[in-house]
Amino acid sequence: MNVLVTGATGFIGHHLVERLTHEACHIRTLVLPEEDASALEAFGIQIIRGDICDHRAAERAVTDCQVVFHLAARVEALNPSRNALQSVNVHGTANLIRAAAGAGVDRFVLCSSVGVYGRLIRNLAINENTRAKPDSSYGESKLLAERVALSQHERDALPVVITRLAGVFGPGALSWLNLFRTIASGRFRLIGSGSNYHHYVDVADVAEGLVPCGAVKGVEGRTYLIAGSEPVRLRNLVQTIGKAFGVTRFRASLPAGPFHLYKILNKLARTCGKEATAR
Repeated sequence: MNVLVTGATGFIGHHLVERLTHEACHIRTLVLPEEDASALEAFGIQIIRGDICDHRAAERAVTDCQVVFHLAARVEALNPSRNALQSVNVHGTANLIRAAAGAGVDRFVLCSSVGVYGRLIRNLAINENTRAKPDSSYGESKLLAERVALSQHERDALPVVITRLAGVFGPGALSWLNLFRTIASGRFRLIGSGSNYHHYVDVADVAEGLVPCGAVKGVEGRTYLIAGSEPVRLRNLVQTIGKAFGVTRFRASLPAGPFHLYKILNKLARTCGKEATAR
């Protein structure tokens, strides 16, 4: 079986490729021309150079593939513009999906995000049926990508499965470095009480959960959440990380009010086409 993984040079994609090497399949990846793919080559992975926004590259990548795991995306941490997010996460996804439909793939697994629910949900239980209401350009782009995939499923019977990932941690999660360093140095300060919940998942569990999404029969058109077994309060997470570094005392928390006001002003600024800048 031939399997395509996009975004394989990224944090989650690399772990998925490593997990797939234990399956009876031939793995190929679509990698941007300028990206370093040496770690993938060490696994014996077939490298195809190209961009998902290029329909010819997408067609080359999906040719003779039975399963596609689509992880390539612009991420929020790099603070891209709304147009940049839409270009890759929506239009790039649509391009790859059309190529996959034309190639007759057996399964197209789209990796989305719990960001589609928005960041303003306060300590509420979320499941696959919870209404998506993104409040960021990133969450909006991921929800639009989902709709593109489901539209192709309904129109052309493309066997799509959507996975919404919680916050992912584990070896190679560079987006966590700043938090860890700040806590380890004793400089970290909570905003508010820290009683708000966050839900995370180990990258190894993500990879383990994605594999059956590409293989189990009869789940086409469904959406699944992939998350850890329990949420954690932010203050407990900070204390756990601090304990690992031998840090037991933290600086006093900052009041949440000014930051809530900043969020409101920033949302208004985005509506007017400008981003507010924190000073």
